[in-house]
Amino acid sequence: MYDRIIRIKRSRLYIVETIIAVAVLVVVNLIFFPNRPAYEGIAPNPLWIVILAMAGRYGRMGAIFASALVTAFFFANYLALRGIDAFYDDPWILRFPFLFILVGFMLGEIKTVFILREDYLTNRVEELVNSNDKMAKEMAVIKEAHKGLTIDVASTTDTITILNEITGRLKSIHAHEILKGMLESFRDYLDVEECSFYEQEGNLLMLRDSIGWKEYYRRPDSYELGKGLIGLTAERRRTMSIKDAVLKKQRGTEKDSGMIGDSVITIPLIGMDEKLYGVASIEKIPLLKLTDATIQTMRVIAGLSASALNTAYSFKKLEQKQIKEKDLDIFRYHYFLSRLDEEFNRSWNYMLPLSLMAFRWEKVHNLEDEQCKTMLDTIVALITSHVRTFDVLAKGPTADKPLVLLLATTSGPQANNLKEKFIERIKEYGFADALTSSSIEDSIAVGDFNPNTIKSAQEMLKLIGL
Repeated sequence: MYDRIIRIKRSRLYIVETIIAVAVLVVVNLIFFPNRPAYEGIAPNPLWIVILAMAGRYGRMGAIFASALVTAFFFANYLALRGIDAFYDDPWILRFPFLFILVGFMLGEIKTVFILREDYLTNRVEELVNSNDKMAKEMAVIKEAHKGLTIDVASTTDTITILNEITGRLKSIHAHEILKGMLESFRDYLDVEECSFYEQEGNLLMLRDSIGWKEYYRRPDSYELGKGLIGLTAERRRTMSIKDAVLKKQRGTEKDSGMIGDSVITIPLIGMDEKLYGVASIEKIPLLKLTDATIQTMRVIAGLSASALNTAYSFKKLEQKQIKEKDLDIFRYHYFLSRLDEEFNRSWNYMLPLSLMAFRWEKVHNLEDEQCKTMLDTIVALITSHVRTFDVLAKGPTADKPLVLLLATTSGPQANNLKEKFIERIKEYGFADALTSSSIEDSIAVGDFNPNTIKSAQEMLKLIGL
């Protein structure tokens, strides 16, 4: 609005507009009121339209020009139609030119004050806008400088903070959580878009986890040692990039290992005992991030992850030596097998009865974790209340076989009687439908020692489907 006023004021359009407006009024006067010069006898006089419009639109200059032109038309029209004698016959005719000039000048002065004020405010607005734009540009420069400083400082103070956060992610006794934390660290701190981890199993590297890949596209499930950049990294036990492999291949110093472009950077995870746990593979990363500093940071993260894996696997070895499951307060399956060997040898040597029982409930692993634990806690308490202290209730080998029971010095009929008690109590609690889709009686397998047909503990396990 202000810009339009200033443009109009400075373009001197009032001259053209005034001439056109007066010309239109002259034509109308001649056509519709030929006997009334300068709209004589019409109140209010239409000539006021030009003066009021120009004064209100353009201020002082517009009002003066319009008043002068209308006055000139007024005199010219009267002289042309009535002659100069008309001014002597009716001297009051002169009041119109006087009023035209006086009113036009007054209105023009008033409007000029407003125009000047608008001009001042417009200039102030432009100054403020320019100042704001200048400050916005300076802010952008400051932000860019701050970003650069942040990157620089990240190599010192911030790096310590970031590495501390990464270390926190890797604090776990479970290998899958450590690997997930490593891949997430690549993504969150190094802008890696796609990455994965391959674990070494003999001469193969098996895919264990990945981040960034769409569901409809999967990474290769395995690599052989020496095949692809991942296989080469595992074979040579050092960090490699696609750039190194391509340059060496062009020079003829690198043999064709197949699928060498499947990764951009690969980093081996080597533990304290020089054991290779696997290879971290970076498949997609912004080109600007592919620097020596980034690769070095990846190696640091991989080293921290390898150290965490070393601790996790050590803890797992210690945990495997435990004979009891802490969640259900029952024995582990490996202890069940060792006790089975002992009891079988005793039964074979002294012809003592021995029975096994396997609970085959395929619906258990479909339950929510909390529901499954609650149900198994109840069933464990139910079974424990009916067996002796030297009988062995243990966790089963698979999710659909959650429990196994070793009944020392117990014959087959006695074991079947115990099975009936279990079934009766399970039905009382209403667990039957939640445990198995088949008959609850068929879901509990019983096998007993027969020296004529059973020659080993493994054959007893086959009796109950293990």
